[in-house]
Amino acid sequence: MRSRRKQVTAIFVVLVVATSAAALLVARRRDFNFAKQHKTSKTRLVTVNMLPEFVAVPEEGYSRPFSIPTDATNAHVDGEFTVEPRPQGQLELLIVSAEGIQHWQRFVSSTASSSDSGDAALIYRSGDTIADRFNAKMSPGNYYVIFDYGPAAVAPSDHFGGDLSGPAYRQAQPQFILNYELPCETCP
Repeated sequence: MRSRRKQVTAIFVVLVVATSAAALLVARRRDFNFAKQHKTSKTRLVTVNMLPEFVAVPEEGYSRPFSIPTDATNAHVDGEFTVEPRPQGQLELLIVSAEGIQHWQRFVSSTASSSDSGDAALIYRSGDTIADRFNAKMSPGNYYVIFDYGPAAVAPSDHFGGDLSGPAYRQAQPQFILNYELPCETCP
C-alpha cells in the first residue's frame, strides 16, 4: 500500500511539473509572438518653429520654404495667425508643395481648396481673413508657406515702412509649428 501511495504521489508530482512547464512554454511563446508583432519602433519627435514672431507681408506677398525629410512620419503643421491692422487688414495663407509654388497665384484668385482632388500642390488655403487656426497633415517633401493680399487690396490703413509714401505692408503674427517623427537608432 505504501509503495502504491509513493507511485501515485510521484506520478502526481510529475504531472504537476509537466503541466507547469508546458504552461510556462506556452506563455513565453505567446509573449515572444506578441512582442514580435507589436515591435515598437523607436522614433524621436522633431519640432520646428517655422516663422518669426512677426512677418511683414508686402503687396507682392511673403513666402518661406520648408521641408520634411523623406524618412519622417506623422508630419503635420499646427498653426495660427492674426493680421494687423484690424479689422480691415486681411491676408490669405497658402501652404503649397514645391511644384505648387510655380502657380500659387492661381490658388489665390480661385476658389480652390485643399480638399479639391484636382490639384495636390495646394495643401492648405485659409481664404482672406484677419485670423486663422489650422492643422495640416503633411508628407515628406518640399513646401512653401505663403502670405498674400495683393495690390488690389491695399488700403490706407495698411502699415507703411518709413512714412506715408513708403511701401504698404500688413503684419502677420504667426505661430506655425512643424512636428514629425524620425527613426532613432540610439533612443532608449
